[in-house]
Amino acid sequence: MELHQLEYFLAVEKYGTFSAAALEINVSQSSLSQQIRKLEDELGVKLFIRGARLAKLTPAGEEFFTYARRIITEIQNSRYAMQEYTNFHKGHIKIGVIPTIGYLGIHRLILRFSRLYPGIEVDMCEANTDDLLLFLNQKKIQVAFITSPYSDEFHVDFHPLIDDDIVLLVPIGHRYANESIVYISEFSNEKFLMIKSSSGWRDSLVKACNDCGFTPNVILTTSSVELLRNFVEEGVGVALMGQRIAKQITTPRTSIVQLKQDIKRQNGLVMLPIRRPPLATRLFRDFVLQYEFDEEE
Repeated sequence: MELHQLEYFLAVEKYGTFSAAALEINVSQSSLSQQIRKLEDELGVKLFIRGARLAKLTPAGEEFFTYARRIITEIQNSRYAMQEYTNFHKGHIKIGVIPTIGYLGIHRLILRFSRLYPGIEVDMCEANTDDLLLFLNQKKIQVAFITSPYSDEFHVDFHPLIDDDIVLLVPIGHRYANESIVYISEFSNEKFLMIKSSSGWRDSLVKACNDCGFTPNVILTTSSVELLRNFVEEGVGVALMGQRIAKQITTPRTSIVQLKQDIKRQNGLVMLPIRRPPLATRLFRDFVLQYEFDEEE
């Protein structure tokens, strides 16, 4: 079965005669009749009752008409949808980002998207995960890069992108600074510093400590990774953070300590569960989901 045979079939049904249909679609009547017969032979049924002046659908033809029209309609819809992409020149998308995107390689992703679609204006809004989820549901942004786990208060679609192990950043003079791997319970009497990300992620870290028999003494939370490192260098406390970030900010005055507990941080793209988002949003979502993050980013 070929596409043009379906188009010929629908033309004959529409115009009622082979001659009128042939004239309308600009093919010879003999070619039209031949293709309809080939279609009938393949299906094993007669589709038309051929009269002297009119061609009328048989019962089988009437049922086949439903399928043929649906197929042609879907093909036309797919063409229209693809034309949206090829003809796309201008658009706008507002992206929510957590403050640590530069340490996760997400900024490079956004830069590459902008180069691929220079007609799309990208507007970025920086906030922590909790606020970004609120902005998303208020439709102040279309998509956001957030940290998981996060509050399940909002109904959103989350696409995981980056998995990371949680480590401790400690001052170089710390008693465990030269240890390769340590139980988190060994830090039960320490003062903890945390990156301000999401209440859900903080709760998961507190729970991990609780599971090891203690409640962490969190004395400072900040969105500034550099400030957090400075406090660690000065011996104010130890910092729980993703290994990707820790590797990029560590200095000769700090040390990264691996934890025996398997505690994960996950970052990903989140958006509202809309059946058909605006084209710029769809283009960005599809680009992000196909993007490959470098392990060292």
